[in-house]
Amino acid sequence: MELQWIDDFLALCQTRHFTRAAQARCTTQSAYSRRVQRLEEWLGVALFDRESRPVALTPAGEAFLTRAHRLREDIFDARRAALSASSHFRKSLRIYTTNTLAATFLSPWLVENQTRNYSLIVASISGCLEAVRRGHADIGLVPHFVGEDALLGVEAREIGQDRLVLATSPAQDRPVALIRNKLTGPIMVYAPGTTYGAQIAAMLDRHRIDIADSPVCESASAEALLAQVKAGLGSAWIPEILLRDSGLERCAAPDFFDISYRILLIRPPPQGRGDDSRI
Repeated sequence: MELQWIDDFLALCQTRHFTRAAQARCTTQSAYSRRVQRLEEWLGVALFDRESRPVALTPAGEAFLTRAHRLREDIFDARRAALSASSHFRKSLRIYTTNTLAATFLSPWLVENQTRNYSLIVASISGCLEAVRRGHADIGLVPHFVGEDALLGVEAREIGQDRLVLATSPAQDRPVALIRNKLTGPIMVYAPGTTYGAQIAAMLDRHRIDIADSPVCESASAEALLAQVKAGLGSAWIPEILLRDSGLERCAAPDFFDISYRILLIRPPPQGRGDDSRI
């Protein structure tokens, strides 16, 4: 199995349309269809009902969907964990968090809590949760959205709040606009399998809104999309915590376009951790 196949699968799950999924993956429809078929051949099952409009998942596809998200994130998290394990730094506290929180929220929080002598590992949300569950992390800082049920096996408390905001630059030539149920203009999206991407897609689906044109850019990184928005290349949903002093503006859009989330401190349950009461 190739990582590319998983991204292809998740793109089709999100768009439910072969042409739009191929465009999002920056390839031709024929090449894209062949890659999806290779994944199905490798698994030995059909993942999509191609006769339905829009394309629908088969029962096997539904079963594979939850695992596909985890497979994608585990591949990247395994690399990060291996690199971290090679360090010779003597650590007293092992902290896992996401890239966005590491670049914004974490440092003031560490100062406030007078934290010293720690190792910082940046990972996906699920990677942080899994590291805490497995005892590879002493604590984790993660965003958590309403309706998510991913906190089994960890102790969690809220330490902050934020939201995803559809942001634009004054330098952007063509504005983003919601016309009836179509979101028009240059939009940038999160890669298939990302938590932010899934939350945005679910919000648009609830309100029956489609993105009219092919995305300008696709990335798993909020920081990467932020740089593109600053350059005036398009609009994207960005964590508000990243927008401070950025010079960017919120697009003219309904209030429900803002997607709120909590920032949680997670740690193993009491029986699974040492007696470290500093945090």
